[in-house]
Amino acid sequence: MSTISHNIKMLAKLVVKRSFWFHKAMNEIKKFDNMSLGEQRAMQLNLLERTLVAAAKTKYYSSIFDSLPRFDNPVEWLKTIPYLDKELLRTKTKDFVANSLFTTSAYTSGTTGTPLKLRRNILSIAREQANFFSWYNTGGWKSDNEMIELRGTMVVPVNRSEPPYGIRDYVFKKNILSSYHLSDKTIPWYINKIKKTGAKFVSAYPSSAFVIADFMRRNNINPLNLNAVFLASETIFQSQKDVIEKFIGPVYGHYGNAERVAWMTTCSAGYYHENINYGYTEYIPLGDNTYEIVATGFINNSMPLLRYRTGDIAVDPFGRQHRCACGKNGPGCRKIIGRIDDLFITSDGRKIGRLDHVFKGVNNIIAAQIIQRSLEKTEIKVVRGNSYSKKDENLILENFLLRVGENVNVEFNYVNSIPRTKNGKFRAVVSFPLS
Repeated sequence: MSTISHNIKMLAKLVVKRSFWFHKAMNEIKKFDNMSLGEQRAMQLNLLERTLVAAAKTKYYSSIFDSLPRFDNPVEWLKTIPYLDKELLRTKTKDFVANSLFTTSAYTSGTTGTPLKLRRNILSIAREQANFFSWYNTGGWKSDNEMIELRGTMVVPVNRSEPPYGIRDYVFKKNILSSYHLSDKTIPWYINKIKKTGAKFVSAYPSSAFVIADFMRRNNINPLNLNAVFLASETIFQSQKDVIEKFIGPVYGHYGNAERVAWMTTCSAGYYHENINYGYTEYIPLGDNTYEIVATGFINNSMPLLRYRTGDIAVDPFGRQHRCACGKNGPGCRKIIGRIDDLFITSDGRKIGRLDHVFKGVNNIIAAQIIQRSLEKTEIKVVRGNSYSKKDENLILENFLLRVGENVNVEFNYVNSIPRTKNGKFRAVVSFPLS
């Protein structure tokens, strides 16, 4: 992608991402933050009731609501609805759409390896942008500050062996660097680029930020001392966080999902706090103080999802009456276990973190997993849907080679299921010890 083509694309997105609805959402977030705890709780219940009413207009939920009693308390009403799992959403996607006007398609493979096609309306996109904007503000970032982004965007060809490994986004004032070119050979360029831009803020996958920080640790490079490192989309391990904070800057963690049902960010004590004007979150006990996160989102009434089982795990959740060590009240949790993927190591030494983009837009698979057997050989396991074809296999292969390069032999293995880890998590990328 050239700098010119990228910025033309961003100009088109600017219409929505900095629209009237974006500024309206920003004002609503600020107003909510200034409310008392009682007022915030009342607003959450009001938003929940609106979402339930919107859901009643969908084919899936209308039949359920017709057979269930309606309660005056929206929480009691919500809890009459059965949990929603990803496979049901995948197979009956259209039944969950309340209104397709002014919506756009979105894709995710989530934390379970199950690709989903979703619908989002303009208001949802603007509100999501406002949430990120507000989150960045908590770390000191302002709209005129430079930002470095390391979040899996394909900005330069994977076979590029010389810098630059990124492009300039003039529209949103940031430098987007490739997550697919990080190696001991190239990381000095990344470090110098960050210094040269004068940026004090980074938005990154935890795996990408850690690869850079670990290189700095191993080579005794002076810390960058940035103001904030905003991490999202993967599990943030304490061991990673410690190194990132020492060599890059303070970590601000975020939990969310493409289904737009939950939003949590970390506080000064490192705990996750729910954004209760974004959604209503429940927790299903799994044992040993772990709980599956189940959530109902408020921001996308074109495709309202009620009691959606995210597959993500919360550790030690606490309620709204709990006083966190940071001084704020709950609800929230101590830790979240989401994506747990290995790094994919290429033959030229690149270390690639998240690779779920390989399966986005492939509609006919139930689950998929990348297994790196050696530097030269990779197995891709696929649980096929009924309409899976050679066209889907070719698209997966094309997406994969586009990100890791051509020097890999890929073997497809079609299976009935893909095992999970002992704690029930799905690993989208598994790398065996490489010689």
